[in-house]
Amino acid sequence: MIEEWTKWFKEWRITPVGFRRLSYATLVFLAVIIVTGGAVRLTQSGLGCPTWPDCTANHLVAADSFHPMVEFVNRMITIGASIIVILSALAAFLRKPFRKDLAWLAMGLVGGLIAEIVLGGLTVLAKLAPPYVMAHFILAILIVWNAIVLYAHSASDDVAPTRRVSKETVLWGRLVLLVLGAVIFVGTAVTGSGPHSGSPIAARLPFKLRDVAQLHADIVWLLVGLTLVGLLLLKQSGAPEDVQKAGRFLLVMEALQGAIGYTQYFTHLPALLVGFHIAGATVVWMAALWLNLLFFERGTLKDEAERNLESTEIPNLSPT
Repeated sequence: MIEEWTKWFKEWRITPVGFRRLSYATLVFLAVIIVTGGAVRLTQSGLGCPTWPDCTANHLVAADSFHPMVEFVNRMITIGASIIVILSALAAFLRKPFRKDLAWLAMGLVGGLIAEIVLGGLTVLAKLAPPYVMAHFILAILIVWNAIVLYAHSASDDVAPTRRVSKETVLWGRLVLLVLGAVIFVGTAVTGSGPHSGSPIAARLPFKLRDVAQLHADIVWLLVGLTLVGLLLLKQSGAPEDVQKAGRFLLVMEALQGAIGYTQYFTHLPALLVGFHIAGATVVWMAALWLNLLFFERGTLKDEAERNLESTEIPNLSPT
């Protein structure tokens, strides 16, 4: 029996193009679940299922009421994300030709997902204590980082990367990610100090909302200024057009995100706008990561038909 399963595993194959599509679906799913998780908190449904892994004592499925169902649906989406991450990990080992870098990245997703599930359970057991909620969101952002790198590598050939921009541009891109990371971290502290706790009984951070929000805005302005400087650097250094386009997209998303942030603050944090702000933070993070990935080139992924065509010997048709 074991030999039959081993033989089946060896004969089953995933094409490079098929794996690329699966990695893209995984990335989209992991990004969406961040937004749905935010919806749980914004509807005050964080403790709709007060126990874990059961929703209530001795009941896996939620009761027929709003808050339990919101939390339970989010748990079901988490299960869906778990399935697609596991499929990606299996596909990485079934991919022909096998690539060790993709396998490691896919297993990183599995490890991150396991950590997220455990942290989610601890968050519920801790009655949505802000440090746990903050860590839950930040870990989700890091998992998306892993997923977007997996997709980028799966869409290219297994060759050593070559730099497409100046060294100064690469350093600028890394600095943008560092400052953006600070923006996101302080943003979670703003949430931990604000009214959207996820549950009426959840504790709040011992900070004044105005002070934390001001710090968050200051770092956002630093990020926007840094991005503007970077766009000039890209232009003057003659960076490829796709890189410049990605930089402009990042700036536009930062501006939209900033507009939403100020609007939600001065309108006393309506839940819907906060939800858009969570989605915007995810998009800005992905845009910054993609910009940095474009700084390097690893070749373009070619499917098996293209490879076979290139490897076919072309006969000499010239007259003798």
